[in-house]
Amino acid sequence: MTIKKTIIVSLAFFMIIFPLACTKKARLPQAGQAKALNLIQLLPKNTLGIFAFDVKRSLDTSLAQYSLEDKEISSKIEEFKNHTGIDLNKDIYLIAGGIIAIDQKEPQPVIMINLHYYREKLVNLIRQKIPQAPIEIVYGKTTIYKLDADKGPNSGFAFYDNSNIFLGSLEALEKLIDVCEGKAENLQQNHELNSLLKKTKTEALSWSAFLLPAEAMTEVAKANPMLSPLQKLRSLILSFDYKNKNLIAEIKAMGSEEAYHKQLADFFTGLRAMGVMATTNYPEVSELLNRIEIISTAEQVGLNFSLPEDLLIKLSDRLKKEVEAKLPQGTKQNF
Repeated sequence: MTIKKTIIVSLAFFMIIFPLACTKKARLPQAGQAKALNLIQLLPKNTLGIFAFDVKRSLDTSLAQYSLEDKEISSKIEEFKNHTGIDLNKDIYLIAGGIIAIDQKEPQPVIMINLHYYREKLVNLIRQKIPQAPIEIVYGKTTIYKLDADKGPNSGFAFYDNSNIFLGSLEALEKLIDVCEGKAENLQQNHELNSLLKKTKTEALSWSAFLLPAEAMTEVAKANPMLSPLQKLRSLILSFDYKNKNLIAEIKAMGSEEAYHKQLADFFTGLRAMGVMATTNYPEVSELLNRIEIISTAEQVGLNFSLPEDLLIKLSDRLKKEVEAKLPQGTKQNF
């Protein structure tokens, strides 16, 4: 073989093998040790949006502790623990997920739960409680439990390992498992979404970031003309945190130009005014709306607000009363 041919063959071999070698098997987050940013790295490259919720830290807030003191809630948590072996107060650490682009189909959701649990106990419980037992599908090295598809798209769940449970559409689950088994590229290769992540407060209790394809936003505007001002929206970032007994929310809506951001801010301002007028009989909701600060810049439209704990409790109590009022008379005492 000539030197020229040897070089060509070597380059071809390198170009084929190198990408495969770089697609390493994802390191699975361990319960109690992982962070949300670790968990989302299991998502595939073609993810359009991500969300994350730090369950453990959220339950440590004073607002959560106030809710957990409710006898009805605490009894349901204890009942759930007796059935599943999962203590909702301490065994669930993180919930994260994404919206996955699927070829020639609508994007599909997938959810990942990072927790301590007993796999066999859950499998046996599901087989006992679900009238039509899930169909077991082996995909790669993982068993997916397919749910009844009569009421919608094929969906299922997988007990991937002792720290992670996956839920979602079958196609999204398969793409997630491909990443976990080193057969596909992960979120790190999605440069557009990663640049959005850099603007996201990923240290917050809950956060999310979404890419909004132009064709999808066009469909939204066509379906509801009232939402036509959202047609040029291209990305959205949300974060919710809890500090000093205040819920702090930051929302960033981004288009492509400053003039559009001004138009979008005017749209949100109008919606806020309409909401205040429509909630005159609900002072807690009106106060919430009046706390929303809307700011337009060259880069984005920001919607920010801070809600004190006492207002959140009032809103919760109001919601509970509204729900109770609509329940059949015999069920109110069990609500």
